[in-house]
Amino acid sequence: MDRSIMPIDSPARDKPPDELVWPLRLFLILLGYSTVATPAAILIYYVRRNRHAFETPYLSIRLLLRSFAVGNPEYQLIPTGEKQARKENDSIPQTRAQCINVIILLLFFFSGIQVTLVAMGVLQERIITRGYRRSDQLEVEDKFGETQFLIFCNRIVALVLSLMILAKDWTKQPPHVPPLYVHSYTSFSNTISSWCQYEALKYVSFPTQTICKASKVVVTMLMGRLVRGQRYSWFEYGCGCTIAFGASLFLLSSSSKGAGSTITYTSFSGMILMAGYLLFDAFTLNWQKALFDTKPKVSKYQMMFGVNFFSAILCAVSLIEQGTLWSSIKFGAEHVDFSRDVFLLSLSGAIGQIFIYSTIERFGPIVFAVIMTIRQRWLHLHHLNRFVSNFYQ
Repeated sequence: MDRSIMPIDSPARDKPPDELVWPLRLFLILLGYSTVATPAAILIYYVRRNRHAFETPYLSIRLLLRSFAVGNPEYQLIPTGEKQARKENDSIPQTRAQCINVIILLLFFFSGIQVTLVAMGVLQERIITRGYRRSDQLEVEDKFGETQFLIFCNRIVALVLSLMILAKDWTKQPPHVPPLYVHSYTSFSNTISSWCQYEALKYVSFPTQTICKASKVVVTMLMGRLVRGQRYSWFEYGCGCTIAFGASLFLLSSSSKGAGSTITYTSFSGMILMAGYLLFDAFTLNWQKALFDTKPKVSKYQMMFGVNFFSAILCAVSLIEQGTLWSSIKFGAEHVDFSRDVFLLSLSGAIGQIFIYSTIERFGPIVFAVIMTIRQRWLHLHHLNRFVSNFYQ
């Protein structure tokens, strides 16, 4: 899952005159992804049609292909009614001590998300905005601008970290009931939501960004109804709308104190892109929760491995097609401290994924959406204080 750092007070930026319109660039991105998705879909169809030919008790290519396309449905033995009852009993604290433990756990996850994402923001800003000295000419500095390569490195480090944890506790992991390809949905939706988020900065004003991001809780609840069949009461919908309205008022009123730093136009394209960001992001959270609710339960490390595996493939294909993979690797080899900063950025992102998956697994997508809304308010105060400090210096 890509939780990229985007400044909360980012203005809409002007587009270069030679830049392709966003629908065409989105089409080219999807066309590139189809070079991976189409062969995978054909393989899944073939294996599912001939699943009996791929059944084997031994670890082999046939067994891996069956797990990829069919999964292990023979382990799904718990009836639906019992599954629902256990899920509800596990999620609701029954005593005061259990309630305190839940609060402490939530604060721990909240702190972990904040620390790791702030660290990612600092490192990402360091890599993108500052130059790196050449190893053969220390007086020469070059800047690095390929953000997708940073995402690719984040995926690789998260993939290796999850693989190490799975290898260490392999016997304690539950059987993976769903087919492995279901994690590609999370990878794809998360990638497209991040792309829509950054692309929208070219077309929308800060107030529009604020209102759209604050409404993430309500959109997540509606998507939960579609994806997981989760029912919410009118009171819960009212609470979600109140959170969105309050966050919007807070951020908009705070932004007015730093007037002059934002562009005030909003276009129809920007609204479409922000809607795409909200919908795909809400789908990502609810789809992950749906996988966590399967029985036997998919562990967060299994999900972390699956999502980063497919995301790494998508990023690698995109970088190769654009011709920037090898040039980015060459930049790291020729510049001092670049590889160190990229590794620290990727490691903080991988650890942040563990906190994010743990939060969604234990508390659900709504709580995580609220945490991210609170984080936006904190980040906005941070940027506002920095603006005031710079103004008086």
